[in-house]
Order: sequence, then structure tokens, then C-alpha cells
Amino acid sequence: MNAISATRRTIRREWTAFGTLLIISVGLMGVSSTQTAHDLEAAVNWAAGPVETFLNSAADTAGSYWSALTQIDRLRTQNELLKQENLTLQEELNRMPAVSKLSDDWTKVTAAAAGIPYQTTTVRVVVRDISDVSQRTLIVNKGSDDGLVEGQVVIDAGGALVGRIQTVDPTVSKILLISDPTAVVVGKEAKSGAVGTIQGSLSGQLKISGLDVTPDVAKTLKGQPVVTAGELLACTNDISPYPPGLLIGTITDVTSDPNAVVQSATVAPAAHLTDATFLLVITDYKGGFGPALPSASAAASGSSASPGSSVKPGSSPSPAKTAQPGASASPITVCATSAP
Repeated sequence: MNAISATRRTIRREWTAFGTLLIISVGLMGVSSTQTAHDLEAAVNWAAGPVETFLNSAADTAGSYWSALTQIDRLRTQNELLKQENLTLQEELNRMPAVSKLSDDWTKVTAAAAGIPYQTTTVRVVVRDISDVSQRTLIVNKGSDDGLVEGQVVIDAGGALVGRIQTVDPTVSKILLISDPTAVVVGKEAKSGAVGTIQGSLSGQLKISGLDVTPDVAKTLKGQPVVTAGELLACTNDISPYPPGLLIGTITDVTSDPNAVVQSATVAPAAHLTDATFLLVITDYKGGFGPALPSASAAASGSSASPGSSVKPGSSPSPAKTAQPGASASPITVCATSAP
């Protein structure tokens, strides 16, 4: 009974509310067409207009700021990407001369290897020590595992003399440059054929001394090339450690002394000693010390040697043996010896 009464009350309240809202709606519809309603609407619109304008302007400004912040962040990201790409391109551009030089050096050294009458192996410079506080050397990327040995001669891509291998390890070798003060090579001036001793200096220039030319001839040597003599050293069986005809450099200055028996000069190296990338090591040239020659006393006693006996370098024949009549002894060059 109570549940039924409660249900009826709920239904009655709902219908009462619905009827009230319906009456109010119909009343408002009737009132909305009156002049008073129009005036009231206009007044409300006039009062709310500035507020609406302000809110719209604030919303537009906030939207503009947000859009600007978003674009700035996007532009910052793009700018960082462009900077990174620019750095990469700049690094590649900076490497281009080095890559071009490397390719050019390789082309030149390959052509040089095909144009010289010696067997060579190509090496690449990996370390340069060309300061004045130590020996001027280059370290290359091949060693004893590649067949290199101490004393082998090294030239550059132009065929000019660079130096000799000083030490050899299994995978690398050290080259002593001809510009080092401890490096010595016998050179020949191409015009006069005068031979002199060439030695490096602290300035990097080469000094050639002992030129057996007159002072007048010495004055004409400026600008002339100097090459390795590569000869059998006089009065010895010793062969020059440098092959003949390798370009050493060009005479840039001559010291001419009218009172001196021999003259000296300055030679500018022809090889790229400081910036060479690839070099050639001559592997089939054999130079160095040979057996000793007979002394002057041995040569004199050799005139009485029997025809069947031969004088070996470094040995003295027995003076008891005499030559038979009509026998001719082999000619022997007699060289005076001097104290070192």
C-alpha cells in the first residue's frame, strides 16, 4: 500500500513539473515576440558584447602564441639538423683536397714505378718526424714481412732521392731523409761531371763539398741538377749504396774560393721530403763494401808471382815465387793508403 502511494506521488510530481515547464515555455514564446523582450535581448547583447570580444581576442592571442611556440620549436629542430648537415658537408669539402692529393700521389708513384729500371715496392708514409730536435725520418707502413731490409734506397713519385731505410720492423720501417745532417751521399753535378760529398743540414738544404772544379767553372753551376754518382769508389771494391743517376736536387748557391782547391755549393732537394704520401723502395739494387784490394807492397811483390798463381783481393802472394821469362802479370791498380 505504501509502495503504491509512493509511486503515485512520484508520477504526480513528474506531471506537475512537466506541466509547469510547458506553461513557462508557452509563456516565453508569447513574450518573446513583444517589444520588451526585444529591448531586453538588445540590452543583454550590448552588455555581453565587450566581454565576448575580449574573450575572443584573448583566445586568438593565446592560439597565436601557442602556434608561434610550436613553429619556433620546429624551426629550432630544423636549424639543428641543417647545422649538422652543414658540418658534415664542410668536413667532406675539407677532405676533398687531401683525397685529391692522395689520388694524385698514387697515380704519380704508380707511373714512376713503371718508368724506372729497378724493382720497387710502394710504401705509404704514416709518421713524419722532420723537426730539428731529432733525426729527420719518415715511418712507412711496410717492413721485413714485406721484404724490406735496412739500407734500401727510397725515392718519391718523381724519382728523386728521399733517403735510405734506417731500421726495419716486421710491419713498419724508418727512413732517414737525405736532409738530415747525418745523411751522406756522393753526388755528381750533371754539367761538369764534378763529384762531391752531399750532406744534410739543420736548414733542410743540402751541402755539396769537394767539387773538383775551378772557381770560374763553379760560378756556372748555379741552377744545375745534381744526381747520385753511384760509382765504384776509387781504389776499393766498394760500390755506392745509392744507384747512379737518381736526382738529388738543384744547385741554388755556389761558394767559390779562388784560393781553394775544391769548391762547395748548396743544393735544394728535389724530393718531397715533408709532404710525400707514397714512396718507392728500390729492392733489387745491391751496394756496399766489397773485399779489400791488395796493398801497394803486395802489388809490388806480385810482379814476381808465377803465372799459375793469382792474387786474391786482400791477400799477399809469397815473395819467394818469381815469374818465368816471357810471362806477363795481370795489371794491378796500386792505390796509396792513408790514415783515416
